[in-house]
Amino acid sequence: MYKEIQEGVNLFNEQDFFAAHDFFENLWIHAEKKDRLFYQGMVQISVGGYHLLNENYKGALSQFSKGTTKLKNYVPAYKGVELKFLIHKIEKIISKLEFYFLNENVEIKIAEFPKVEKIQNLLKGD
Repeated sequence: MYKEIQEGVNLFNEQDFFAAHDFFENLWIHAEKKDRLFYQGMVQISVGGYHLLNENYKGALSQFSKGTTKLKNYVPAYKGVELKFLIHKIEKIISKLEFYFLNENVEIKIAEFPKVEKIQNLLKGD
C-alpha cells in the first residue's frame, strides 16, 4: 500500500509541499470512502507546510489543525505511514504557532518540520 503514496511522501519530505499537495489531492479525488479522510489530511498538512515555508502562520495553523484532526482517525499507522509520531511533531508546531499569535516573539524553524516515516523504517531503526 505504501507504494501508491511513496511519491507524495518523498515530495513532502523534500519540503516540496505544493507538489505533495497536488499528489495527495489527486489520490483524494479518486479515493474510496475509507481512504478519503487520510488523503485529505495529507493534503492539509502539505498545505500547512507550504504556508509555514511562506511565513503565512495563520494559514499554517489552520491547515495543520484540520489535517491532524483527520489523520487521527488512522492512528497509529495507515498505508505504511507512521502517523502517531507525525501528528505529535505537527502538534508541537501547532503549539508554537498558537504561542506566536499570543506573543509574536517566537521563532518558527522549518528545520523542525517532521518527515513522514514509513512504518518499517521506524521498526528497523532507520
